[in-house]
Amino acid sequence: MLGTRRFGVTAALALGLGTAASVAAGFDVVTGAAAVALDDLAQLATGLFATGCCWWTARRARGPDRAWRVVMGFGMLGWSVGQCLWTWYQLVEERAVPSPSPADAGYLSIVPFAFVALLVIGSHRRSGTPDALLDRRSRSARLVLLLDGLIVVGSLFLLTWTTSLGGLVQAGNPSTAAFLVAIAYPLTDLVLIVIVVVLCADRKVVLRPQLRLLGLGLIGLAVSDGVFAYLVSVQAPEVPPLANAGFVLGPVLIALAALVPSAPHAGPARTARSWQWAYLLMPYVPLLVCGVLVLRRTQIGDLAALDGVEIGCGFTVFVAVILRQLATIVDNARLAVMLRESEQILAHQARHDPLTGLANRALFESRLEEAMAEHHAGVPFGLLFVDLDDFKSINDVSGHAHGDAVLERVAERLLACVRDSDVVARLGGDEFGVLVRGVDEPEKVAFRVLDALGDEISASVGVVVCAEPDPEDTAQSVLKRADQAMYEAKRDGGRGLVIHP
Repeated sequence: MLGTRRFGVTAALALGLGTAASVAAGFDVVTGAAAVALDDLAQLATGLFATGCCWWTARRARGPDRAWRVVMGFGMLGWSVGQCLWTWYQLVEERAVPSPSPADAGYLSIVPFAFVALLVIGSHRRSGTPDALLDRRSRSARLVLLLDGLIVVGSLFLLTWTTSLGGLVQAGNPSTAAFLVAIAYPLTDLVLIVIVVVLCADRKVVLRPQLRLLGLGLIGLAVSDGVFAYLVSVQAPEVPPLANAGFVLGPVLIALAALVPSAPHAGPARTARSWQWAYLLMPYVPLLVCGVLVLRRTQIGDLAALDGVEIGCGFTVFVAVILRQLATIVDNARLAVMLRESEQILAHQARHDPLTGLANRALFESRLEEAMAEHHAGVPFGLLFVDLDDFKSINDVSGHAHGDAVLERVAERLLACVRDSDVVARLGGDEFGVLVRGVDEPEKVAFRVLDALGDEISASVGVVVCAEPDPEDTAQSVLKRADQAMYEAKRDGGRGLVIHP
C-alpha cells in the first residue's frame, strides 16, 4: 500500500505504460511480428506486475484486507501462466493456439480466486445502521438477489451467444471440451461482474477503493474476452492488438487495487447512490437489450433460426423475470403490512404512557374536548383526578422499580373500575385522570376507585360532575376544577374524595 501521492504517481505511470503499449501495437507504431510480441509481452508483464503487487502489499495488511490480496495474487499468477503459454505458442512455436489448450486452464484459473477475493471483500463490512437496499435478511430479499443475478447472466450470455459465441461454436464444430471452454469465458466474466456491481451497491463494504479498482480490472478482462470471441466468430483474419487492451489494462487496475491506500471513511453519498442505481437497473438493462435483439430478429424473419441454447436461455430468463416480479410483489406486500403496523405502534406510543399503557395527557385532553362538545349537546360526563398520597416516599424507601410496580397496579385497578368506552390516563408522575362519559353519577365510579385501591395504596380523588350543560364550561376549566378538588381532598388528610358540581 502506498501513500496518496505515491499511489497517484504509480497509477499514472502504470496506466500510461499499459496504454502506450496497446496504442503502439494497435496503431502500427510497431508493426508485424514486433507488434504481436509487444502485445503478448505487455500482457505478461502486467499480469506478473499484478501478482507481485498483490503479494507484496499483503505483507503489511491484516485480516480480510490481507486475505483478498493473497488469494487474488494466486489468481493473477494462474492468469500469467496462461499468458506465458499463449506467448510461447505465438512467439516461440509460431503457430496458432489450439482450443482448448493449457493456456485456457491458466486464464480460467483466475475465476475461482477472483470469486473468493470478492467474497472476502464483501464479508468485511462496516457495523452500524443497516443498509436499506442490501442488508435485509428476509428469504424473499435473498431470492430476488439470486434471480437478479440469473437474469443478468442469462440475458448477457444470450446476447453474447447470439452476437458472437454461437457463430464461433457452430463454425468450429467444437468438441465437448472446446464447447465448455468457449462458454466458460463469458459465463464466468458475467458472474464476476454481477458480484462486483452488487458489492459496490452496498455502502457498508469497508474496502470500497480496492473493490472498485478490482472490479474495473475484471471488467477490462471481460471486455477483451468478449471482443476476442466476436472477432473469432466473424472469422476475422487476425485479432488486432488494440482488442487486447483489456488484457493489458485489466491487470494494471488489479495491481492498483492492491496498491491503493485504504479510505478511512465511506465514499461520498452521491457515489454510493450511483452504484445503488446501477444495482437496481442491473436486471433490466441487459434484458431490454435482449428484447431489442429478439424484436429485430422478428422484424427480419429470422426467429426460425433460433437454436436450442437461445431458446433454453431465453425461457430461463423469462421464468426468472416472472419469479422475480412475484417475489417483489410478495415482499412489497409484506413491507406494506410492516409499515402499517409500525405506524400503528408509533401512533400508540405517541398517545400512551410507556410504563402503564394508559392514555397520556395529550390523548386524555383530546378525549376531554370531545366529551365537552357532546356535553354542550346534552350528554353528561364526569371527570376524576386521582393523585397517590406520599408516593415520593415509596420511591425513596423502596426504590424506583417498586414505585413503577405500584403505578402499574394502580393502572390495572383503575381500568377495572370503568367501562371500555371510558378513558383512563396517566397525566404525569403519580397523577391519573378518569373520564366517564354518559353517566349522571360519576361519583359512584370514584368510590369504586377508592375501594379498588384499598388500604394498600392511598390516593386522593377530585371529582367534577358535568350533568347540565354550561356554556362557560371548557375542557381546561373542568380539568382545573378536578385538580382543585383533588388538592382539597389531599388537604383533608388524603385517602378520600371531594366532589365539585
